[in-house]
Amino acid sequence: MSVDQDSTEHSDDGSLAMHTGWFATGWPKYLPQYQSMVLCMLFGTASVRGMSGTIDDVTQELFGGRLGSFFGRDGGDLDSPVMWQDPDELDYAETEEEKAEIRADAAAHQAKCEGLLRSAGLAVPTTVRELADTMVALGIATQQDGVWSMPEPLPRPEDILDLPEDDRAKLAEMRRIFELGPAENALIGHLRDDLNRPDELFTSLDRLATATDLTEDDARGALARLIEEGDARLERGKARAQVALDTLKSHERFHLVLDWAHFDEYRLTFTRG
Repeated sequence: MSVDQDSTEHSDDGSLAMHTGWFATGWPKYLPQYQSMVLCMLFGTASVRGMSGTIDDVTQELFGGRLGSFFGRDGGDLDSPVMWQDPDELDYAETEEEKAEIRADAAAHQAKCEGLLRSAGLAVPTTVRELADTMVALGIATQQDGVWSMPEPLPRPEDILDLPEDDRAKLAEMRRIFELGPAENALIGHLRDDLNRPDELFTSLDRLATATDLTEDDARGALARLIEEGDARLERGKARAQVALDTLKSHERFHLVLDWAHFDEYRLTFTRG
């Protein structure tokens, strides 16, 4: 199992582990998002530590019996009702009409997801404990000889649920973005840290690939993401006309024009000290 955590994989100092494939699977879109994430962290930590016992045993050891305590929310435990809507969303609504719309959207989303689970022969969870059982039934976590583990890769919603075609297309696009993440970070790091955020760069795809230690396909994909996000554009020729990325061969030179103001305003970036 691949994990993301804030300490070594064998640590038992209270740090928690998260399966790196969780968000890219798309399960948060079809399960109570907040609580399924907490349970994925619980299963991931139990797997990394080779823990055994019931879900109550693991919850007691990791969270002191209270699933919500790690996130600063009181009252969260295995017998709490599932939440298909994050209550915090209502805090951002400015009018009662907006609140009503949020509640209606959440109810429609819940009905859709519950219907998908029922159609797959799965029980619809009403408590966090039942949600844990549902995640085990989906194959997200399992026990062998009493020891908890999570598979690599995790099962995908479309392999179990009868998803409509537009949902499948959205999942495919979401995963494409996740898969481009490391390459995009490498390109951004090169432009921001190595080149000190230039306004523009005269380069080519093969030169960018070499500078970032990426394949040309990954460099092309990362550059496409910058363009899609509105952080960059490509120009060529003496008159500097804008060109499409997919028309460029690997060796053809172009001006990569960067909009760092747009990047700073709309991109959320994380650094680890």
